[in-house]
Amino acid sequence: MSSKMDIWNTALSHLGISKEVASVDESSAEAKACRRFYDTTIKAVLKDYSWPFASKIATLNLITANPNDEWAYSYRYPSDCLFFRRILSGNRNDTELTKIPYAFFQDASGLVLYTDAVTAQGEYTVNITDESYFASDFILAVSYRLAYYMAARLTAGDPFKLGPAAMQNYMIELSRAKANSFNEDQSVTLQDTESIAARN
Repeated sequence: MSSKMDIWNTALSHLGISKEVASVDESSAEAKACRRFYDTTIKAVLKDYSWPFASKIATLNLITANPNDEWAYSYRYPSDCLFFRRILSGNRNDTELTKIPYAFFQDASGLVLYTDAVTAQGEYTVNITDESYFASDFILAVSYRLAYYMAARLTAGDPFKLGPAAMQNYMIELSRAKANSFNEDQSVTLQDTESIAARN
């Protein structure tokens, strides 16, 4: 399990900075940069992919039926939602043909989701800030993305080289995390299929 300090110092090491941050409250330039960009980085990386540890499925709260001439139902946008992924359609992997359409609008109370789905269940990403829940591939991705944001502020050498390099490594780690998740999903599906075959 990595701490916030571990993630910060890993990001600094990506920029060739050997000095480590010892406390979140210290006044060093490195600590100030980490504090400045850390929360933004976490949210950005969470939005970039449906990380399993931050994914949630919940029944949306119905506001009213027939809210207008275009949509059959309106639902309240989930209060704990960082990034909305989809309305569950009954298909594990949606295609353009199976996706349930929806749209967001603002009212006096906040965001509203319009759709034609009855008893809509939403799949979305929540804002996880407790590092103890972070997956190892997420931590590595965050460290590279954080390094990218801090490069111009902390590197006196060539931030235009180190920054893009950090972002390139971030994209590599993000792709690797997606591939690992896909392979894990396929493994579960295969196990389910074999279990059904054995019972039959």
